[in-house]
Amino acid sequence: MKNIFLFLEDLSRNNNRDWFHDNKKTYQEALGTFREFMGTILAGISKTDPSVGGLEAKDTIFRIYKDIRFSKDKTPYKTHFGGWMAKGGRKSTDAGYYFHLEPGNSFMAAGVWMPPKEQLTLIRQEIMYNPSTYLSVINDPAISKVYERGGKEDMLKKGPAGFPKDFEFMEEIKYKHYIFSKNYENKDVIKAGFAETVVNDYKGLYPLVDYLNHAMSFSGNE
Repeated sequence: MKNIFLFLEDLSRNNNRDWFHDNKKTYQEALGTFREFMGTILAGISKTDPSVGGLEAKDTIFRIYKDIRFSKDKTPYKTHFGGWMAKGGRKSTDAGYYFHLEPGNSFMAAGVWMPPKEQLTLIRQEIMYNPSTYLSVINDPAISKVYERGGKEDMLKKGPAGFPKDFEFMEEIKYKHYIFSKNYENKDVIKAGFAETVVNDYKGLYPLVDYLNHAMSFSGNE
């Protein structure tokens, strides 16, 4: 993993097409290391969550090329590697598992981020109709004391339209994302056995992923 960090650090200082072209071989070597890592992660996750068992690493990894058409930042390349592991691969809107590798900002996450409106409504409805099951998942110490909850900065100020304003757990259906994460320091990433550590961390969030996919399944989510 050191070679990935070295490449990304160099890229962050030289984020232009000429430099990238001249260092394409180094990029491909770093990508190969990341692809191997993601393959190991997938194999580990699939033992707990069979829905990702048919994926290959190449199905999950996001391109390093940025879409700069509507961005003020015109640098052409991302300075991280990332992958989304869910049924259907990186374009899937199912609940799943994300990994982000970046010097000084590496983390894992699991759940759903920015689900389509229909799927978000289904999650909220499931929480409203059966809050005890949902609360037992997110308040389990195995999740609440180990992982950081994301999405608080994007919560609705008022409850979503169409839901009773007196719902006891209104704060829970104000979320637009249902996701938890865990950060890693650079020294953790380069340790032997890091992939096994990440797999175990994903295993801890499987109950959340399973709950969310069950909630969204009522729409025939593919």
